[in-house]
Amino acid sequence: MMEHLTNLLQNILQKGSDEDIQVITDFLANMEKKQQGDFSTYLSAALHMERQLEHDRCTIEMPITPLIHNTGKNPHGGILATLLDTVMGTLANSKCDEGFAAVTTNLNIHYLSVATEQTLRAESKILRKGKHTIVVEGYVLEPDGRLLASSTASFFIIPKFG
Repeated sequence: MMEHLTNLLQNILQKGSDEDIQVITDFLANMEKKQQGDFSTYLSAALHMERQLEHDRCTIEMPITPLIHNTGKNPHGGILATLLDTVMGTLANSKCDEGFAAVTTNLNIHYLSVATEQTLRAESKILRKGKHTIVVEGYVLEPDGRLLASSTASFFIIPKFG
């Protein structure tokens, strides 16, 4: 396994473009940060999601890099959906009692504009918390506050496994 990975990496480094090498470098640096405890999941590490969780709000910032580009060199809509699900899900999970977790049951997104800056910022707040469900709203913005996407999501509260 290790030999295969070493060969793969050597081939990419020898044949890759500067952009390829930068994407690999950033990815590996973020995986190292996950090992050090700076990121809680592989996904948040891979996308370099930096979060702030306050009482009733969550904010996540992430850089726009070639890793998240679509064929038009814009952030892929699926990445914005992942960012929104993560910022809203993080907040919903923070409101669950010990031994319970929130899982997405519905995610509705309105894409409003294309990103023009180098950073995406997602924000979320609770709209309603019930006994079995939590409803959250979220937004993706540019650093200047320009709205790129708005979203609502419902989360079902379930017992944690493991």
